[in-house]
Amino acid sequence: MISATTFKTPNHILYGAGSVERLAEILEWFKCRKPVVISDPGVVQAGITARVLDVVKKYGVDAEVYTDIESDPDIRTADRCGQAVKKAGCDFIVAVGGGSALDIAKAASILAANGGKAEDYLGIERVPGRGLPKAMIPTTAGTGSEVTNVCVLSLAEHRTKKGIVSRHLLADAAIIDPGLMVSLPPRITASTGMDALTHAIEAYLSRFSTPWTDLYAIEAVSLIGRYLRKAVVDGGNLDAREKMAMASCYAGLAFGNAATGMVHGIAMSLGGQFHIPHGVANAVMLPFVMEWNSVSRLEKYSHIAAAMGEPIREMSPKRAAERAVQAVRELSVDIGIPQHLRELGIKREDLETLAKDAMTNSRQIAPNPRDVTFDEVMGILQRAF
Repeated sequence: MISATTFKTPNHILYGAGSVERLAEILEWFKCRKPVVISDPGVVQAGITARVLDVVKKYGVDAEVYTDIESDPDIRTADRCGQAVKKAGCDFIVAVGGGSALDIAKAASILAANGGKAEDYLGIERVPGRGLPKAMIPTTAGTGSEVTNVCVLSLAEHRTKKGIVSRHLLADAAIIDPGLMVSLPPRITASTGMDALTHAIEAYLSRFSTPWTDLYAIEAVSLIGRYLRKAVVDGGNLDAREKMAMASCYAGLAFGNAATGMVHGIAMSLGGQFHIPHGVANAVMLPFVMEWNSVSRLEKYSHIAAAMGEPIREMSPKRAAERAVQAVRELSVDIGIPQHLRELGIKREDLETLAKDAMTNSRQIAPNPRDVTFDEVMGILQRAF
């Protein structure tokens, strides 16, 4: 018998090429009068922010614009954005960009409505009330942030990253338009695609997984296994972009409900300590953590291998699990992802600090399918070095 579970999603998910044009419908639903478009400089430079602003203009209102957002944004960036949105008297947030812009927009929505600082809300369900209504428009197929109840922020002073988890962070609408992703460079396509794969695999293996999350997670693994290489080498391939956008959304729905494990637990530390891009950190650690976790979920590893296209029919569960890890590693190599921590500039003497910080990430330790100790994290890091 399945115990009682909850499956959290945004109120609306609009999907498909050209769906960004339907933003006007969302603004009308909420009778929006003063929206703010929150984006980042790279998305502005690519012309995507202007395209969204054109849709807002067609709706008949002028939008505030906030783009002072860095990669892996600091918690103080969230505070500044929240203050700016509140001061301007905005009644709706439109977030456009990758995970950084979407996460800052989520934080700004609750800060503008509830006051306080982002630090007040770090942890699980500490936000007292609803945020401003918001639409999330991703420009990468990776984070899945448009459909999750999580925002992750860097704490520069402490050289770490932590998250806010709240039902009030869920978007009122997610608009997933793969046409906005065709100009994404190969390097970013690769790292964000591996980020989505990590979300899917960790959600599938999570102690908190359910039949609902498993459906989305394993389909995301299958789509990424078939289409990520194509999206990297031929960015204009709209079919590959569509499938990767779908995979990222599916993976977001999966991990937003089942959580992630120690790949993310270590990747958060790599980002906070050494500013390694999140997708790259996940991609490097994924096969090593999978290898270590495999004894805990052999049957599910077989399913991952099959979803990645591996011929496992005559294999033992242990051998099939090995093929799952190898398939992930081969995909990572094929799309140009670094394979070891030393390639990221990490030194051997840094590993103990990384392990100590990773052990503070309880949100990732609890769902991990295998019990985690400091010594075991050190062993994973040494193998990954």
